[in-house]
Amino acid sequence: MKPRAPEYLALAAALVNAVLYSCALPLWEGFDEVVHYAYIETILVHHHFPVLNETRVSKEIRDSLSLTPLSNEQCESVPGSSSFEQWAGLSDGQKEERKTELREIPQSAREQMSEYKNYEAQQAPLAYMAYVPLDLMFAKLPLPGRILALRLSGTAVSCMLIYLGALRLLRELGVAPVFRPAMIATALASQMLWAAVAHVGNDALAVPLTVFFLGQLAAAVQDTSARNVLMLAAVLAFGLLTKAYFLAFVPVFLALLLIALRTRGIPWQLVLVALALVLLLAAPWYARNFALYSSISGTQQSVAGIGLRQAVSAFPQIDWIRSATEFSRWSLWTGNYSFLSFSKITLDIEIWLVRAGLLIYLVFWRSIQKAELWLWAACGCFGLSLVYQTCVTWVESHGLARFAEPWYGQGVIICVWALCFLAFGRWPSGGRWIAAVLVVVSAWIAAMTYLAKLLPYYAGGIKMGIASAVWKWWLSDPWTAIGGVTLAPAPVVRWLLIVFNVLLIAASVAVVRELLTGSHSRRSATK
Repeated sequence: MKPRAPEYLALAAALVNAVLYSCALPLWEGFDEVVHYAYIETILVHHHFPVLNETRVSKEIRDSLSLTPLSNEQCESVPGSSSFEQWAGLSDGQKEERKTELREIPQSAREQMSEYKNYEAQQAPLAYMAYVPLDLMFAKLPLPGRILALRLSGTAVSCMLIYLGALRLLRELGVAPVFRPAMIATALASQMLWAAVAHVGNDALAVPLTVFFLGQLAAAVQDTSARNVLMLAAVLAFGLLTKAYFLAFVPVFLALLLIALRTRGIPWQLVLVALALVLLLAAPWYARNFALYSSISGTQQSVAGIGLRQAVSAFPQIDWIRSATEFSRWSLWTGNYSFLSFSKITLDIEIWLVRAGLLIYLVFWRSIQKAELWLWAACGCFGLSLVYQTCVTWVESHGLARFAEPWYGQGVIICVWALCFLAFGRWPSGGRWIAAVLVVVSAWIAAMTYLAKLLPYYAGGIKMGIASAVWKWWLSDPWTAIGGVTLAPAPVVRWLLIVFNVLLIAASVAVVRELLTGSHSRRSATK
């Protein structure tokens, strides 16, 4: 079935959201963006992959940290830096002077090393290698323009890949056509999704690859043709070369091959080719990890000697109910590297609506298909890896970190959204109303992300988001201050913000109308 107007509007809103997020996010405010970009510079300038605990970031990057506002967490480790609150207190002249210095950092500083080590040097290389030609293309731009160009390029491609992957997943699951635009509108409005992919880093590739892997898994379960099996192997291999968390999907991939070999009679030659494809592409990188760090995954915790034994010891000491609750909220909204808060009530409403979808899913358990079970198995394996990551992070932080990093699960969360909307379609009379509320709530969160939280904090130092303070700030004509922190000029951000909110409203109205309009909605839901 061809996409209808609501789906196109939802996609348009997501694309503008992606561009706006890339433009509005201050330099280095994306999660670990500074060291992710340093990885790219190491490849481009020094022609080798970085090594954990050895490779250092460039003098260009180090100098930039003192000339741009940073999160409080980053300021603690960067002498001479300014927080967003401190930056808001500077005069316009002082801000412009620092921005001019930032733009005029000499190109030669890229080749000089600073004292700071790259703590993400162990990451798999594929995403960074994809950025290298772009970085070479924009090499003559000042650092802020270069980062913006990389962000826009990576985020736009990532957005389209996530959309196509989600659409494939919805079709493989057989989600009713009327619910597909609602799922796209809801999932692609999530602030945390863009916090993960709308900056320079490997999640811009890892998240869409996760969605594609899960969609291809559903396809391979239903049809174990050579094309589907080899496509699944290729996506897994590319995923392993992008992010080590794809190791969590390896057991599911192996189980599918073995069961298909025994019960469906696929040729053993096909199994060997699929395994060889994964091993030939991905194994050399993980062999390098073992040679350098005595660790297959190469994660920071494993390199530091924190492994299964420590994780098992930590497990009973963690409050898992609190951990799961906080992880659920942070997986929807985090406020980037400043870790701002959002209304717990609003986030909990969205979480409870998701739980309602999962409850409906269980009520209609007789409708569950084999592909869905395999997707749950994949999500379960990934969930176990998050439990393990929580334990080792808890050990590493001496009990301060109570849950895994919320950007890890964004691809899997899209699969959970798809399964929820699948459930809504199985109960069209009530499910469409819950889906409509979910669309509205997610749109409200997306709008308030910019209007009440991110822009007022970055440009005005307003952290709590009190309505009266935010309203007063907007009435003070803050666009000069906004242009002082965003990578794109203030007029660009302003027009993107207007267009995004118009598209967000239009998409939400169109999706909700299609969900709730009588006969057409009911007919579509039963297809």
